[in-house]
Amino acid sequence: MNRELLKKIAFALSALLVFALILLSIGIIWMYTIWGRNLTINDFLFQVATLQGTGSEMVVGFMIGALLPSAAITGGLVYLFFFIRKKDPEGRHMFMWKFTLAAVTVTAWCMLIFGIKWLGADSYFGFAGFRASGEDAYVPPVIEEIRPVAVQVTEAGTPEEQGPWDEFQNSLAEEMTPWEKGPSRDFIESYYVDPAGVELTFPEEKRNLIYIFLESMEVTFADRELGGAFDVNVIPRLSALSQENENFSGSYGADSLLDGGYAYNGGTWTMGAIFSQTSGLPLQTGAIGRNDMDTQEVFYPTITTIGDILEEQGYRQIFLIGSNSVFGGRRLYLENHGGYEFRDLIWAKQTGRISPGYYVWWGYEDMKLFDFARETLTELAAGDEPFNLTMLTVDTHMTSGYVCELCGDEFEDRYSNVYACSDKQVAEFIDWIKQQDFYENTTIVIVGDHPTMDGMYCRNIDPNYLRRVYTCIINSPVKPVRDAYRSYSTLDMFPTTLTALGVTIPGGRLGLGTSLYTNQRTLTEELGYSALSSSLSRYSSYLDELGSIVPTDVSGNDIFIAEDGTVTITSPDGGQAIMYPDGTQVLVSPDGSQTITSPEGIQTFVAPDGTMTVIEPDQ
Repeated sequence: MNRELLKKIAFALSALLVFALILLSIGIIWMYTIWGRNLTINDFLFQVATLQGTGSEMVVGFMIGALLPSAAITGGLVYLFFFIRKKDPEGRHMFMWKFTLAAVTVTAWCMLIFGIKWLGADSYFGFAGFRASGEDAYVPPVIEEIRPVAVQVTEAGTPEEQGPWDEFQNSLAEEMTPWEKGPSRDFIESYYVDPAGVELTFPEEKRNLIYIFLESMEVTFADRELGGAFDVNVIPRLSALSQENENFSGSYGADSLLDGGYAYNGGTWTMGAIFSQTSGLPLQTGAIGRNDMDTQEVFYPTITTIGDILEEQGYRQIFLIGSNSVFGGRRLYLENHGGYEFRDLIWAKQTGRISPGYYVWWGYEDMKLFDFARETLTELAAGDEPFNLTMLTVDTHMTSGYVCELCGDEFEDRYSNVYACSDKQVAEFIDWIKQQDFYENTTIVIVGDHPTMDGMYCRNIDPNYLRRVYTCIINSPVKPVRDAYRSYSTLDMFPTTLTALGVTIPGGRLGLGTSLYTNQRTLTEELGYSALSSSLSRYSSYLDELGSIVPTDVSGNDIFIAEDGTVTITSPDGGQAIMYPDGTQVLVSPDGSQTITSPEGIQTFVAPDGTMTVIEPDQ
């Protein structure tokens, strides 16, 4: 290979390196523009790892906002190089190109380093080491006095007989114990309360549950007078529902402020949100993409979730969704934890509810989802078992949402009109439920799954405003025992939902969550938002152990690395390649035959019938 060819190859590789550096730097800035300052390393890694489930608008936006500018800058540098070399063959002015290249490279590196620090990558990957949780520097908010059930006195001067839930209400106020951090250096293991070790008590007559995940729904979208961050409230009906029922704002309640839960790392996308709210744990997927849990055979197999608990109590559970339930591991998770029935896009087509070729947005629109929900609830109410209908809307997904035939044009921007349309549909659905016979014994939980990832929609809010998901619990048999505006997260929804069903939880805690009806502080109140957010951003070996996640390569092969260094690769057809630390390799064919190669090169063939053939290296 001659010297000139080597120079050309080196130049091409250098150009590619500069292009990659510029693209990564501009890509981070572009994502900041789209998702806003709440973007974390989890969100960034998810977006760059997969385009599955991403609308074409996002792909086009990335090409225009990041790919084309990066290509233009790199192209400009290459053009400048050849232009100078042509005009000055002896290279006397080549310093102009070198100076420009150096300036662009240094700028890109600075942008990249800033972006990595801003995304929290130093903490996520352990560069910053294990930092203290910061509880000593955090002053918890004042929580007002306990609000027990008052004992009424009759005209005859004798105490009035208490209602069926009064004793349960008062029992919620009996304990007030601090979080007891365990001895582990792993943050999650130190604070985790395993539901399997808590003796839960259900009421004699079990209450039904309707759990509604609202895609990207936030308290933020209400006006400032109600605790939101917008000039005009785009979700007035949902705001009224939350005010009239329970959002844990205490005495600030009706006709005043809204309250909602923070979404911490591990719960800032749909699958993570479903997992966090039903297990009290953040979702960490380790070596696979955040929405690649559908490549696994199990989904956190050793944990106990609300689905497991309700299944054991004889609940019939249905998950209703307008897209394919397989995506992100949703079907796997809910099958593993609760034995849910699934009514998704595939179900709707197979049962003739929509035509085989129908597809809009992510599947079918929420207008149809609510019709199917009414049908499903009527069916469930006719049965003998208590039920749990969990459903997920999708029209309000970024970017800008899906405009259906029910959407109006009250607002100037599309996304606000989509949110207003969802606001109306949910309120009408709740009105319908209240008219049904089953409503009296049914608790309704309405929660945003996570804050919207559309940063442009929230670009004008106060930079000090901490965004929270929408929260509303309707028809709970009890009220919170603390008259307080609570600081809580979506992790707290796990035990809170069970309490809203009348379930006694000794200690009031499950997972990393605290029941907001009880006389207990949440982890957010104990440690503070910043300290808890940082702690949950770090890798957890404990979560890794609970997850039992098997990495999968691009060909669909599962890769498992044991503690002793043994690597097992399993192909989709069932074949395996096992590599031991001592150098021994074992190939297992789908038909059961094996080829064992020792470190010395000796091969042993074992047929399915057990026949063995040994071949020495010199043969």
